[in-house]
Amino acid sequence: MGATAFIIIGSRPNITYGLPNPGYILILYENSAPVWEIRPLYPEIEDENILWVASINKMLEDALLMIGLYIVRDSELRKRSLEVFGKPLERKIEVVAYGRDVEKLREINRKVLPKYDIGLVLVPLEDSTVIHQLDVLKGYGNLWVSVNPPKFVMGREEW
Repeated sequence: MGATAFIIIGSRPNITYGLPNPGYILILYENSAPVWEIRPLYPEIEDENILWVASINKMLEDALLMIGLYIVRDSELRKRSLEVFGKPLERKIEVVAYGRDVEKLREINRKVLPKYDIGLVLVPLEDSTVIHQLDVLKGYGNLWVSVNPPKFVMGREEW
């Protein structure tokens, strides 16, 4: 399977329509293991692509954790990540290898991520496992998220 979900990260919409200043995209690949990749959208953003092998049952939360660590760069979250991962953040991390220790970071992220002026557009495709994990977003308070699940697929008779 190829890419099955996308999250576009920008500023929280206030007065204007749409997602102001989109700067990053997360892409979920669901092959033998789920992998999230963060890519900057513009060459002016000199960040490198980041890959995480996510946990199957916490795929969406792992993406949100990546946003907290690599995009908003929350200082408390980054400090605690040293305790969990035992080293500075790398470009590729296998989250599943750290098991329950990562849950501590997810808990912190649920508290800190809504404090940032970010907006997310989540686009799970019809075969994405993330569609079954959307309820986790309720634990993130006033985090601005627009979820755009597939309603119909062009080229199929059902629509």
